[in-house]
Amino acid sequence: MVAVLALPGTFCPPAVFDRLSAELGPEFTVQPWSWLTRPGPWDIPSVAADIAAHHERPLVLLGHSTGGAIALQLTLTHPKLVEALVLVDTGAHMKDHGDVESILRSLRDGVDPQLLAAVLDRSFHAPLEPELREEWLVWAAKVDPQAAHDALASQHELDFRPLLSRIATPTLVLHGEFDRARPVRHAQELAAGISGARLEVLPTGHTPVHEAAGQVAASIRRRIGA
Repeated sequence: MVAVLALPGTFCPPAVFDRLSAELGPEFTVQPWSWLTRPGPWDIPSVAADIAAHHERPLVLLGHSTGGAIALQLTLTHPKLVEALVLVDTGAHMKDHGDVESILRSLRDGVDPQLLAAVLDRSFHAPLEPELREEWLVWAAKVDPQAAHDALASQHELDFRPLLSRIATPTLVLHGEFDRARPVRHAQELAAGISGARLEVLPTGHTPVHEAAGQVAASIRRRIGA
């Protein structure tokens, strides 16, 4: 059985990986790591260090959005812990990221429900089912705004581009063609910088792990196997 440690994006609940877990089937066990609800500090290096402190065996690391930055940090600082890397709608930096600076400004005053709704809605090419959307907004509203702010502020300052060539881990880069937050070129940059990385562009928005779970699962099986 292949253990997959799944790191969600900012304000994404662990349930964002439920469909993927079902599609991967019994050969894989998907273990979401709810880093936003853990004790701080929440800067990217600290979150990566927290994960490393709680895992000893090599694992497949899947990072979505901000979770991808955490995955990159962990792979660079603890390479023996990561046997395969899956990066989903993320990037080596946050330049040209559509709305991060406005999100950071808003978070300094707490969590605005309108902000949460806007971030959630722009993360999908097709609208979420109303009941699921409400459930995920309720989860996001409980997140400590300081945690979200500190993680995004840290990610905003990081630039992994000079370090990508150090990554020797088998890597799969997945990206939604209609992502409104990150352009596809961010994924192309990752794939070009990491030796042997495979890039696949899917017909989704920012969250293919939910929007195209079957295709993501098939890509993971082809790249990683079980």
